[in-house]
Amino acid sequence: MRLGNRFFLASAAVLAVTYFAAWFIFRLDATGVAVASAVLGGILLLLWPAARFVAGRVEIELGQAREAVDRIASGDLRPPVGPVGSDSVGSLGRAIDRMAGRIRHRLQVSERESGDLRVLFDGLEDGLAFIDREGLVSLCNPAFERWAGREVAPGTRIGTLFRSPRIAEAVSASRRGESTTAEVELGEHTVLMSARPHRSGAIIVLRDLTVMRRLEGVRRDFVANVSHELKTPLTSVVGFAEALVEGGLEVGQARDFARRIFANATRMRYLVEDLLDLSLLESGSWSPEPEAVSVGAIAGEVWDTLSPRVRAADLDLRVSGTEEPAWADPDAVRQIMRNLLDNAARYSDEDPAIAVRIRPAGGLQRVEVSDRGPGIASVHVERVFERFYRVDPARSRARGGTGLGLAIVKHFVEAHGGEIGIESALGRGTTVWFTLPNAARLSKRKSFHVPA
Repeated sequence: MRLGNRFFLASAAVLAVTYFAAWFIFRLDATGVAVASAVLGGILLLLWPAARFVAGRVEIELGQAREAVDRIASGDLRPPVGPVGSDSVGSLGRAIDRMAGRIRHRLQVSERESGDLRVLFDGLEDGLAFIDREGLVSLCNPAFERWAGREVAPGTRIGTLFRSPRIAEAVSASRRGESTTAEVELGEHTVLMSARPHRSGAIIVLRDLTVMRRLEGVRRDFVANVSHELKTPLTSVVGFAEALVEGGLEVGQARDFARRIFANATRMRYLVEDLLDLSLLESGSWSPEPEAVSVGAIAGEVWDTLSPRVRAADLDLRVSGTEEPAWADPDAVRQIMRNLLDNAARYSDEDPAIAVRIRPAGGLQRVEVSDRGPGIASVHVERVFERFYRVDPARSRARGGTGLGLAIVKHFVEAHGGEIGIESALGRGTTVWFTLPNAARLSKRKSFHVPA
């Protein structure tokens, strides 16, 4: 029944009750009854269109409010209802507007938070994926797709993405309520895989441990190498010292033992000094203090300070090339040249000629240190700058090398923004080259940029 009809019938019922109550109270006669009936009929005739009009207006206003609520329910929060119509319906419209405004604000906050979470989710370096109860991927980030090696669409079965069966097994265990953490091999990478139960499915996280495991291997090798390098001379020192303590040695033999102790102790001192220098460079706590320096002059100065053994070998140093200064830390250049010239001198048994050539190279100075020694096989060339790497370990130790010189040289050169390389062939000698900034271009600067 429409609202107007309901309103009219309610009004007629009120009037009828009023009429009969008046008749019962006042005991109207026939004339009074006729007059009252006529008045009642007239009122009803007037009340009908009024009731229809008022009820129609109210029904229209309530219809607008209902449409606004339907729009809000469907997600359309923009058009407001507004305070139209009577006070009661207008109050209802304003209440709906306030409700829509609060919902709109909460949705905006939720969308911002969802956007932030999505950016965070997509920006994670770890691969992350949500797996449903059927073992299908429902959501994953780009890092997970990189591990999978392809784009992963929702609904892809986890077992088809990776060759390692342990990932699918971990997801199955998570769907049974068990958590799993294990290291798996994905290609050449070592990955920490974690799977946790989530909504009858699983959350799987893949974290790359390749660099960490490689660094752990480097650390183990480093400790082993240092221990080995120190153990050999230390064993000799202890053995010769015990013989001296026990006594009973001839003067010549005792002097020889003391000389051996001194040589091995010196070797250990050089090793410790090189380790300290290398640690300082690798920690990043050292930076060059550049000034204009002559690399050729420093080469001659360093050559004169090399060990008596080198001078006794009657080796010849030839320095040639540009006399323009480089823009570099003079102490670093001295250590670079000391290591390179000392290496060249150690392996110049067959030919005493050692050459240092300096030439411009596109705003830089290229410095080459060459010898005519036995040379290095191509399989070793790329590794000679590694710590403790030796082409011929027995021969290198016999000649007093620590195995750290070229690693130190590389760090010093790169700290100046330069490059370093080596060219060698068996039986044809070796040339180590490096570059330094040219003072003509950088002398006006207090510092220079070092590429990361």
